[in-house]
Amino acid sequence: MSKHEEFNKLYQYLDYTLHELPAGVLYDANGASESQCVELMKATYQLEELANQLGEDIDNFLTFCRWHYERYPHYLSRQRHFVTYDHYLDKYGGLLKHET
Repeated sequence: MSKHEEFNKLYQYLDYTLHELPAGVLYDANGASESQCVELMKATYQLEELANQLGEDIDNFLTFCRWHYERYPHYLSRQRHFVTYDHYLDKYGGLLKHET
């Protein structure tokens, strides 16, 4: 697989993990766990490296992904206080879409 194909595949997957917002972060077809959010965060660094190699500017997308991958586990640990991820996003000012 070429670097460009790898970049596109990883970008599309990370985009997919956030397409259900404000419901939550996905991992495959299910909601992500804390450890899966760690894996997703690591994937953002892989994507960033590929983007740099290819000259792609995806800073806004990476910021968007990292915000959710960092905070979704916090929401999960305190879910009874927030009820829904949407309420969590309202309280902490989370974005629902990234700027392209």
